Amino acid sequence: MAGKFVVKRGPTGKFRFSLVSTNGQVVATSEAYNSKASAMAGIRAVKSLAGEAPVDDQARPPTVATTGKAAAAPKKGAAAPKPGGGACGYYSGVSLFGGPVERRGYGQSIPPGNAASASPSVELPPGGSVKAVAATDGNGALAQYGPAVLFGGQSPEGSSATPPSGPMAVTTRGTTSVTSSASVKNVATGPFTATSVRSMCSASKSGVKASTTITRGVVVTATDAGGNPRTSKAVPATPPVNHTVKGTISTGDAFRLVLNEQKKSRDGTVTVVGVHLYLLGPLAVGDVVVAESYCRA
Repeated sequence: MAGKFVVKRGPTGKFRFSLVSTNGQVVATSEAYNSKASAMAGIRAVKSLAGEAPVDDQARPPTVATTGKAAAAPKKGAAAPKPGGGACGYYSGVSLFGGPVERRGYGQSIPPGNAASASPSVELPPGGSVKAVAATDGNGALAQYGPAVLFGGQSPEGSSATPPSGPMAVTTRGTTSVTSSASVKNVATGPFTATSVRSMCSASKSGVKASTTITRGVVVTATDAGGNPRTSKAVPATPPVNHTVKGTISTGDAFRLVLNEQKKSRDGTVTVVGVHLYLLGPLAVGDVVVAESYCRA
């Protein structure tokens, strides 16, 4: 049985991941990340690089700085980061009323997740793939936490029931250059609704690019006691990087919504999240990620 990565949110609100062996021993702990999406990208980077990473022994006796002797030349042929890419429709990790964080969508366990809350996901195989690696879910998904639905679709007019989201599609491909994308239709997560959300990225030796496209996106920034919208904002169809909207919902909980959220890792990986909902409590704490894709050449 292999070890596992454990992601936790600290008292400052930042995220760290630890590599835990089969006997429960913590082998390594990461730096602090501002978002769970960044922590997950860090895990992917560790998985990609660790297998062939060379050992840089900096515990050797000092050389030129203290002895005046030249240091040995670095060895040639050190493994470079391999091409990487992947995407997922959505995932959520939320704690209600101070309870444990439960995962839905990509990376979920069953239970508490189920078939209705699953999300398609793809990842490039080692060395990349000339053909597209793709997955779809034509039935969409519904992430339910007790009485609350934190990811699904927009309710039909005259109905109070929340349906699943629309179809989800994810794809990645490439060897020397990589492209990935994630698309979700008919989205409703917390105060945000949209006809569709799509993220995409590309990476080559000349650089990386990423973007998000949102169709008919609206954020309700405040509601009345009955949960009816009091103020709302239309979001840009092509939001700038890390476009942020803040507000509160009828329970008094605060939220922060980040559109076209982009992060770059030290190994050159770019991760783009179409919609990232941060639930700031006090009743619901966690986040919901919609349309995530990443690329590395």
